[in-house]
Amino acid sequence: MTVFFDLGCETFDTFNVTIPKTTTAIQNMTDAQFIFDSARQQYNEFAGGLERHFESVATQLKDWLPEQMRPRPPPPPPPSRFLTPATYWNQVNRWVARNTALSAGILAFVGTGAVLVFIQRTTHVKKRRARKSNNGARTEAVVLAGSPTSPLTTAIAMDLERRGFIVYVVTGTKEDEEHLRKQSRADVLPFDLDLIHPDRAEGQMQRFHHFLSRHHHAFDGASAHRLTLAGVILVPDISSVTVGSIAQLSPEAWSTALNAKVLHTITVAKYMLPLVTEFKSRVLILTPNVVSSLRPPYRAVESTVSSAIGAFAASLSSELSLQGLHACHFKLGNIEIAGSKHKREEGKKSRGTPGTSIRKLHEAIFDALHSSNPSRTWHVGRGSLIYDFIGSWIPSGVVGWMMGLQHVATNEDQRTPEPEDSSSDRSITWEKV
Repeated sequence: MTVFFDLGCETFDTFNVTIPKTTTAIQNMTDAQFIFDSARQQYNEFAGGLERHFESVATQLKDWLPEQMRPRPPPPPPPSRFLTPATYWNQVNRWVARNTALSAGILAFVGTGAVLVFIQRTTHVKKRRARKSNNGARTEAVVLAGSPTSPLTTAIAMDLERRGFIVYVVTGTKEDEEHLRKQSRADVLPFDLDLIHPDRAEGQMQRFHHFLSRHHHAFDGASAHRLTLAGVILVPDISSVTVGSIAQLSPEAWSTALNAKVLHTITVAKYMLPLVTEFKSRVLILTPNVVSSLRPPYRAVESTVSSAIGAFAASLSSELSLQGLHACHFKLGNIEIAGSKHKREEGKKSRGTPGTSIRKLHEAIFDALHSSNPSRTWHVGRGSLIYDFIGSWIPSGVVGWMMGLQHVATNEDQRTPEPEDSSSDRSITWEKV
């Protein structure tokens, strides 16, 4: 069977196969490609020359035209003030991807800081506890000198006992001891200190010193431990003094107030100073601050007693500082004690601004006992700092105008006003001005 391949070429009979004329076809293809390349090259040269010509004309026109007639370039688009959330997070992700090591360091730093802050806050709440021995026994004692029946003294004693202190409250009568026993607290104990007879007081202080210095055992078989005196807290009940005009106050009233408030506080501090020096303890003196700062009329006794105790606290602090010890003066404002009789009565009279919670005072007392460098003056309670500033820097005439004082006749001025409350509960509040 003979097969013919007709490709528009010459035919050869050898092996009955048709072979194309390849030489002629290739020659025709080469000529066409040459013509096409030549035409394209000429077009590119013409287009390039035309473009260069227009650029030259534009440059000449730009140089020829005056500057005022030149068209201004279009203003750039205003930058976006705020990135969209998607764009912002995309940039953050790209930056993190480019700075992997730095991102890991920042993340570790922030995470560690957050953990440290959390731990510090947790320990700050938990660390307001008295130190104990290895077997859990209480080792820190506090002497509290104030009226045992006063709500403020009782509240401070109960809080210190809850925080792990052994609280010794100075008592002078059997009624005071009975009041402490009614509290049913094993570590709130009476401390009988006879301030009238110095010889007896010296013997009582020696026994107390021996008690603190000797070894104690919490239970049979427990390891021995010693007690330490953390501090002495003086809480004179100042506002229970007589209220009245200076012309009507008798010398006996002044003598009673100065002996019962000022001299009593100074005497207790005198007997406690040897123990304070030996055990490196703190001395805390708490006094109401509002009346003593404003010095209103008919409160001469209270103002005098407060000023005297404040001057004593400043002198005591200066003396103890020479030995590396600390004495802190707490100036108290309006402090509310839950359940006090005076608070219930004042709540019925007015619905004014409430006072500061007594918890702030408890925390401040603990911090003053355990801080490495406590402040000499502490303002605790609403109005304490502002009234101290007013009494120190504002003229007395302006203070009288703020209090609403008016001039009265001579016969009315000699009249003694009736005290609003003669109970000791007034030591924790201040009158509204």
